[in-house]
Amino acid sequence: MAKRLTIELLAMILLGLLIGLLGPFGTFDYPTAQRMLSWVIWLLAGYLFFRPTGIVATWLCEATGLPRFAGRLIALVVASAPVTLVVMMMARRLSFAEALRSPGFGAMYLYIWVIAAVVSIAMAVLFGRGEPADKDGGSTPEPLPAAAPAPVADEPAALPLPPGFGPVRALKGEDHYVRVIGEGREELVLMRMRDAVDRLGTAGGQRVHRSWWVAKDAVASVRRDGRTAILTLTSGQEVPVARDMMPTLRSAGWL
Repeated sequence: MAKRLTIELLAMILLGLLIGLLGPFGTFDYPTAQRMLSWVIWLLAGYLFFRPTGIVATWLCEATGLPRFAGRLIALVVASAPVTLVVMMMARRLSFAEALRSPGFGAMYLYIWVIAAVVSIAMAVLFGRGEPADKDGGSTPEPLPAAAPAPVADEPAALPLPPGFGPVRALKGEDHYVRVIGEGREELVLMRMRDAVDRLGTAGGQRVHRSWWVAKDAVASVRRDGRTAILTLTSGQEVPVARDMMPTLRSAGWL
């Protein structure tokens, strides 16, 4: 994660320098150095708002089943507002109240939204594309056979894990990374969720959600939650079950 944050911050700085050099949205009249420095500061300030907002939006999508692009759209819409205030206050030397009441707030908000969308696309290209989406906007789950045994501690895992990691109990997709959950330890791997599931081969588990794969023997309990279900793992983590996966899990004897 630290490596990714470093890359993202460096990307923000480079994009800020590039955008500052171009001078869009009426900033070309600024001196070149001031213009480039201002855009770097604005993009870094935007990153401080967009990064946590994006994480919250991802959690929202996991909890509600919304497609991933909807979460990114929500993050852009919400985080653009405080970033617009910051830019208005810095660029036009306005107080918080003056920036909020300014007649140019709407236009600046639109400019910021466009820049944020461009940066979001650039980051997606930088870190690789997400999983292909199905017609409903989510990733099509690919269930694995439930009867095969789970990997044991001395069996080499198909994932790039440190020696002695032990059996894989669950996988959680986190943007362009996969969190591999084992016995009392976790590792973050730069990989698409679909590729990670494929690499587990015949491990005894199921894709229960577009962002979750779970080993059957890692499930401690199951509880219904309306028309879907929640799995509680032996580690205490709770995993949502996608509504369209319910029939598959029932037939596999999980529910």
